[in-house]
Amino acid sequence: MGKTWPAAVTLLYLFGSGTALAQSVSIGGRLGITNSAALFADQNSGDRIDDRRGFQIGGVIGYQLNPILSLQLEVSYLQKGWAEFETGGDRKLTYLELPLLLSINAPWTTSPHLLAGPSVSYELSCSVTGVPHVGQVSCGDPRVEWDREKFQLGLWFGLGLGRWLGTSKLDLQFLGNISLTDMNNEALPPGYIRLVAVTATATYKISLGGL
Repeated sequence: MGKTWPAAVTLLYLFGSGTALAQSVSIGGRLGITNSAALFADQNSGDRIDDRRGFQIGGVIGYQLNPILSLQLEVSYLQKGWAEFETGGDRKLTYLELPLLLSINAPWTTSPHLLAGPSVSYELSCSVTGVPHVGQVSCGDPRVEWDREKFQLGLWFGLGLGRWLGTSKLDLQFLGNISLTDMNNEALPPGYIRLVAVTATATYKISLGGL
């Protein structure tokens, strides 16, 4: 009995503090624009790489660890890609992105914050446009077939400005993303090492304690 009472007290505390726990958890969504490009393995290819614009939309679950630190798990639909001017070909890719971000917040009603964390993403679609005599086709089309990694590991980092609106919070965030996975499985071309992206988004979350 002497060894079990601390566990019993802990359980009673957790059940008794349900409201506090609910207020620590929030749900919401993210919406914004993206700008992405690719880093080449062959810096002497002579090709000029340009960026591609897209959008990001998804859901967010937040957990406030304390007044300064919080965790944010997300599921997003994210557009990425790039354009090759010498060889032709605008690569358009969409991903299901799952980042887990740690946020460091100033404890004010309106406050700046820093975010960083890893992510896992899976390619949902890939297409190529602008290749001479081909038009727009899937990346798996025999005329442009490209063997690539569909699963990507990445890193997100950035900053934002948030404001509490009662039991909800609005965040404006500028985030950078870099893939840590070499996405090219082919010997030729020498390789698109990894995708990079910058996003400007708004996140709106509602505390479960306010529902």
